[in-house]
Amino acid sequence: MATTRVRKVGGIYNDAGFGKLVKQLNGRALLGVTLINSNCEECIKLHSFIKHLEHGFIDKLTQLVMVYGFSDAVLSSRAGDESKSEKDDTQPSEDSEEKPAKSARELGDSRLLSWSALPDGHGYALFLSENDILYYKGDFDHDEYVGNIIDNIRRFRSTIKTLAGLKGKRIFYQKKRTGIIIETGGTTSNSQIVELEKKVSAYEGRLQTPVFFCKGLAQEMTYVVQGEEIYKQKGLNFDKLVRKLPRQAT
Repeated sequence: MATTRVRKVGGIYNDAGFGKLVKQLNGRALLGVTLINSNCEECIKLHSFIKHLEHGFIDKLTQLVMVYGFSDAVLSSRAGDESKSEKDDTQPSEDSEEKPAKSARELGDSRLLSWSALPDGHGYALFLSENDILYYKGDFDHDEYVGNIIDNIRRFRSTIKTLAGLKGKRIFYQKKRTGIIIETGGTTSNSQIVELEKKVSAYEGRLQTPVFFCKGLAQEMTYVVQGEEIYKQKGLNFDKLVRKLPRQAT
C-alpha cells in the first residue's frame, strides 16, 4: 500500500509554503522538504533514500513526513554562496507571501518544484516546528543527508536541538544566541554521538542552558552567551564541561 507520508509535489512555493502542513502535523512528526536537482550527480543519494521511504522504510520512521520535488535549475558556481546562505538561513519574513513568481515557465510547469527558501533549486529543509527550521543548501554535504534526518528524528522529543552544520553555528553567533554547542567531526562515530546525547539528557532539569549538536570539523564543546564564546573545551567530555559552567547556567 502506498504511503501518504511521502509526497511528491511540484509548482511554486514561497518561504512559508509548507507552514500549513507543519501546523497540521502539530508536533507529532517533523517535516522534511527535499529539492532534488537533476543537474547534480550527488543528488542520487537523496533520491535513493526517498525511494526507500516510498517502498516502506517510512513505516519505521514514525516521526517523519517527507515532501520532495525535482528541479532542473542550472547549478551555478558556489563562490560567494557562503555569505548569501547566512542571509538566507534566517527565518522567513512576514511579507514572504507577497513574493512574485520567478518566471512564467515555472508557473506553467507543475512537474518541477520551485521554492524560494531554496532559491538554487537544490537542498533540503527539516521543519522541527513552525519556528525551528534547519536549511541545508548551497554547497551542502549530500553524504550527511540521511544521518541528519535520523539524528533529528531521534532528538525530536528531546530538549537537545540541532544546528545546520558550521553555517548554522555561525548564524547562532550572529544572532547572539546562548547555549552549549557540541561539535562532532567526521571521525565521531554514531555510537559516540548517541552516548553523548544520553549523557546530556541525564542533566535534563538541572541544566539551565540549552544544548545544540553541530556537525563540523572538530570534536569540541563551546559555551556561548549572547554570541560570545565564554569557554571552549576540546573533546567530548560533557561532565567536565558542566563543571566549568558558571552557577547560573546549571
